Amino acid sequence: MTAVIQNILGTTMSPVREVVVRTQSGSELRAVLKIYDRRFGLDLRQVKRHPDPHRAAHEDAFRSFVEQGKMTGFLREHERETKERGTPVQASHYLDETQDGRARYEAALWQECAEHFECETEAYSRLSDLQGSLIPQMYAHVRITGAYETQPPSRSTARYFEIRGVLLQVIGGYKLWDIATAPDAPANPGAWQAIIQSACNAAYEVNRRGVVMEDCAPRNVVVDARTQRPFIIDLAQCEFRDRLAEVWRAMDDNDEDWDPDVEYWQLMRQSNNPGKIGAPMVRQLQLQRGIKLQGITYPDYDGIIRDLRRKKGLKS
Repeated sequence: MTAVIQNILGTTMSPVREVVVRTQSGSELRAVLKIYDRRFGLDLRQVKRHPDPHRAAHEDAFRSFVEQGKMTGFLREHERETKERGTPVQASHYLDETQDGRARYEAALWQECAEHFECETEAYSRLSDLQGSLIPQMYAHVRITGAYETQPPSRSTARYFEIRGVLLQVIGGYKLWDIATAPDAPANPGAWQAIIQSACNAAYEVNRRGVVMEDCAPRNVVVDARTQRPFIIDLAQCEFRDRLAEVWRAMDDNDEDWDPDVEYWQLMRQSNNPGKIGAPMVRQLQLQRGIKLQGITYPDYDGIIRDLRRKKGLKS
């Protein structure tokens, strides 16, 4: 299988390209290729808010670090420190003047990219019934190997030099954030409210299936130009309800009225993924266009929590 790049769609956390995939049978598929590669990503490779472009010397340091067998121990240390802090340890934390500072930075970026791939593919799996309607369809997982400028890595370390990716459905259209200026958007501002409301509703449907989007904003919504239907994109930074429940149970103080579903929707009320899409759009259109949208609605979190408590016989 080969892929020919047709268009560059973005390179923030991950390079995203529109491609034409040619299969061994001779058929062609137009798709979006998203790869999780530590060497690229303008927002991924940031040190003190400044870009840190990947260079050949950085790759040499990382390769030497891996081939010396230091990767496994570092990843254990990285995981332990993340658990102790309770928040992810940024790759830039490891970039210092020590001998392995640069290599440890690259290793942490490798782990971050690996986690983004695992998170995004799991989110798409959990949201399989929304594929093609509220999120793009996932066509395939991708693994790129073999393009080494020097001697290939040993079999035991090869995975650290593989590039993982996904092939997704192309949504031809515009970013929700650009609804007031995009040529493919409705010319009538009266249609904008319904599109924004649909995007908020889509975020709620994602939440209902136990997926919390940590990176949720209008930039993560693409509107299909043909149908004017919004699609949620970029699910590489998510939390999952069942895993959160495991953490909560470990912290439980034996409160008889504690319930993981109630805890989840309390978190949803705080995170408010639909509001993080709708509120910035309402504010932008009012400030830039003088258009005041009326009646964008969000989930009734208090009502959801109240109903859960009532059904489960919990104190309110």
